[in-house]
Amino acid sequence: MSRRTTLRGLAGIAGLTTLSGCRLAVNEARGAAVGGARRGGTLTLAMNLDAMPSAAQAHQAQSVVWRRLVFETLTEYDANRTPRPLLATDWTIGDGGRTVTLRLRDDVRFHTGRPMTAEDVVFSLKRTMDPAAATQARSVSAHITDMAADGDHALRIRLAQPASNLFDMFELTSIIDKESVAGLADGKDVVGTGPFAWRSWNPGSQLTLVRNSHHRTAGRPYLDRIDLPVITDPTALATAVRSGRADLAYGAAPLDAKGLSQDDRYVIDHGSAVDYAVSMDVRAHPFDKPEVRRAVGYAIDRERVLNQVFAGYGRASSLWWSAKEPGWSKAQSDAYPYDPARARRMIEQAGARGASVTIDVISIQAAQGVAQIVRYDLAAAGLKVRTRVIDAGEFSSRQAAGQLSHMFINGYGIADLSAATLVGTHPAFGPAHNSSHFRTPTYTAAADRAATARSGERKAAVRALGAYMQEQAFSQSVVNTQAAIVRSKRARGVDLNFLGCFRLDNAYLV
Repeated sequence: MSRRTTLRGLAGIAGLTTLSGCRLAVNEARGAAVGGARRGGTLTLAMNLDAMPSAAQAHQAQSVVWRRLVFETLTEYDANRTPRPLLATDWTIGDGGRTVTLRLRDDVRFHTGRPMTAEDVVFSLKRTMDPAAATQARSVSAHITDMAADGDHALRIRLAQPASNLFDMFELTSIIDKESVAGLADGKDVVGTGPFAWRSWNPGSQLTLVRNSHHRTAGRPYLDRIDLPVITDPTALATAVRSGRADLAYGAAPLDAKGLSQDDRYVIDHGSAVDYAVSMDVRAHPFDKPEVRRAVGYAIDRERVLNQVFAGYGRASSLWWSAKEPGWSKAQSDAYPYDPARARRMIEQAGARGASVTIDVISIQAAQGVAQIVRYDLAAAGLKVRTRVIDAGEFSSRQAAGQLSHMFINGYGIADLSAATLVGTHPAFGPAHNSSHFRTPTYTAAADRAATARSGERKAAVRALGAYMQEQAFSQSVVNTQAAIVRSKRARGVDLNFLGCFRLDNAYLV
């Protein structure tokens, strides 16, 4: 298997329009095309969570907005999930998927001006093996047995086993300047090869990026600067765009975004896919019984969650991965239809009626909205339910340590990656260790098959994994949704990659 470098053309440029001064002013306010792409200016991109520079190689809420602006990766998926060259020009995979040879571009410089070499790529891949990097790439990089640079612009990788999610690793591994990596810890020195350089960061307040003067593409990016203020209230994010204080807002409340979609001055884009799920501790009564865990699946009105919490953006689903996974199955996505009578009967037959349970909920507004409906539905099915909201940082720590209550609700922002990566890296699902304390040899074997399956076997392996997870029901997926991005039409050329990260190389303001 190999790929050759492909150079992408520039984004379409709006044609010139002759207008009177009055008409020009009105159209600029509405973002109408009044000329070609413009050089310069500051774009304001409000984000719902503060940046976390240490997460430069992780796909998570604290990095999704800025990671692709500052850093680049070896390859990048297109809309069909086909890997395309980015920093790598081409690659060869041999020995049944265990050996990978990559060739690199020779015109890439870090923001410091230093040329990027194969040693930087080796360093960056090795960093993903460290649990402290908290990257989903580790599900593959943990199997690297040998890796070496071959000159400045090539390297060889040897894996202990073939990986069906090999290109997930390349998609996630931001290439980092090895000379300044210590600065990622506190954000003092964040150096990549992307179109924008990290200028300053005021934790909890604002991140500022500036044009990368060393970027290899002449004339790109168009923008001089990007300001990323932190606005944690989802409704205030939409208001910031409506008032003109921001050009884009990431993570706006879906219902607010829906309202603005009726105004021709704004566009609603959709970012990173997130799966919201209700998981259960299989050691705790009544969820030590699989039939009760399955009853939870039938008790939840997923369509109500989708429409009332997420304004219809997404899909009510019983699968934790999105339809971008080749092994996704509509039948499995619809495996647990809303059937409250069946849920009540199953709980009654299991002797669990009246059992008291606590649901721990991460302190994200959407998750709390999901929890309100789930609590109502489970009470209607015969359980006594209370909810407890836990700060996001503490929730994540408890989830990793397996110290949450009977049930817990969280959103998983890697639903667009492969099932093997989701199951292999997130503490909610890991076969060896997960926060539901569910472990069986069958689960381990199914996860391993999904991770190592060759292309012709992948769909079957993923569907077998999904079927077993749904049968055991230690977690119940509720909805696959996407982050709402409110954009003023004065911001043009805005693009998102496969994982919903911003690409603003060709963005400009009118």
